[in-house]
Amino acid sequence: MQQSVFTLALPLGDFAKAYDGPATDPKDVEAQNKKLQEQLQKRGVDIATHVALAGGNYVLMEDLYNLYELAAQTAGSSEDVRYILIVDSNKRLLAHTFAGGIPKGLLNDMQDVTAQKISVFNSNEGVIHDIVVPIENGAVGYVRVGMTEEYARKLINQHSRDVLIIILVICALAVFLSSQISARITQPIRSLAEVAEAITRGNLEIRANIHNSGEVGKLAAAFNEMAASLIKASADKEVLLGELRAKEQLRDTLIAKLMTAQEDERKRISRELHDETSQALTSLMLTMRVLAEDAPNQEQKDALLLGRDVAANILREVRDLATELRPPALDDLGLTAALERHIEKFASRHGLDIELNTSGQQTAIDDQIAVAIYRIVQESLNNVVKHAGATAVSIDIAFLPDQITVKIADNGRGISYADLVRAQQENRLGIYGMRERVELLQGRLDITRSPQGGTELYIAIPQYHAPKGGSA
Repeated sequence: MQQSVFTLALPLGDFAKAYDGPATDPKDVEAQNKKLQEQLQKRGVDIATHVALAGGNYVLMEDLYNLYELAAQTAGSSEDVRYILIVDSNKRLLAHTFAGGIPKGLLNDMQDVTAQKISVFNSNEGVIHDIVVPIENGAVGYVRVGMTEEYARKLINQHSRDVLIIILVICALAVFLSSQISARITQPIRSLAEVAEAITRGNLEIRANIHNSGEVGKLAAAFNEMAASLIKASADKEVLLGELRAKEQLRDTLIAKLMTAQEDERKRISRELHDETSQALTSLMLTMRVLAEDAPNQEQKDALLLGRDVAANILREVRDLATELRPPALDDLGLTAALERHIEKFASRHGLDIELNTSGQQTAIDDQIAVAIYRIVQESLNNVVKHAGATAVSIDIAFLPDQITVKIADNGRGISYADLVRAQQENRLGIYGMRERVELLQGRLDITRSPQGGTELYIAIPQYHAPKGGSA
């Protein structure tokens, strides 16, 4: 059987009425199929009725040419028409649309028809709706039209695809429009976020350029006012920091001069004690010895010798005091020799085991650095005796190319933060004085627990660096 090529003649609206969109529920699918079949059969009845009315006279006159033309034109204008048969009252086939011959099943099915008849059967081309309409109530003959569901289903599938495409286009358009609208709505918020981020990075000159009378506009104005306030606050802060730095520099200068004056005064007192007081005591001792030799009796001689011994003890104490105030070895022999002499006397006097270790190449050291290290070691040993209860102290000094480091560790009870606070409250400022000396030389001082369980002081002072506040 040869399949004809069809063109669309059925208006889209007819099938659209029979189709409400894709159905997933079995009941909905069945209802859609039923509605489709009803529409198809109705259309077949209309086509068969049209052919019956138009071809009645041709049947009576047996005008086969016009009957074939009528059948061919009708079938060619409707793609859902599979075939058209025109039969006279004697059951003779007058015209048909089959190009390759009529199927036997259709010829065997010819019978008298006096009323409209619809039947459905399956074929190798699918389901066929066979509609029979009599011509003049069967007195002239009848028209038989076969309607196929294939075209209707193709049309419905095409309609479904078109609807789906339209839906997708509408969704894409909706997404695009919503993104555009969202971008326009959120643009001021993004601008404010950028302004806030720039302000966070320190750019206080940026402003939110949003002219809006709503809440976003008010927020933008608040951002701009905040930025202006931050600029003013920053300027005020810079002024205060400048004043604070000036005061700190003045303070460092005063402390440096105070320490310089203190060292100078110690040196002066040490020199006076060494030169004048020591010479006076020496003269007194010589005089008392001479008088003791010329004493008239033993009792006066013993008294003069006893006074001479007292004067000798005072002379030793004065010389020790002069050395403590300003050790001559610090000026004459250098830092290491001065520390060795001081440590030797201090250990002997207090019964401590003190170990001094030096490393590195010792070159010419700035006087202020040498004095600061000597005083820090001196103060640290005094603190060990007064507060630590230690029996051993280790002092390590490293002369590095760029700095001098000093580590002083003991095996005493250690020092806590509470001890430092209490010392400050009680005006015991030994540690703070050491820290002040180090900071004036642009160094640092750290206090930690020593490996022996006591206290460890670590001092690092840059070499050959001019101290803050000028020369001492």
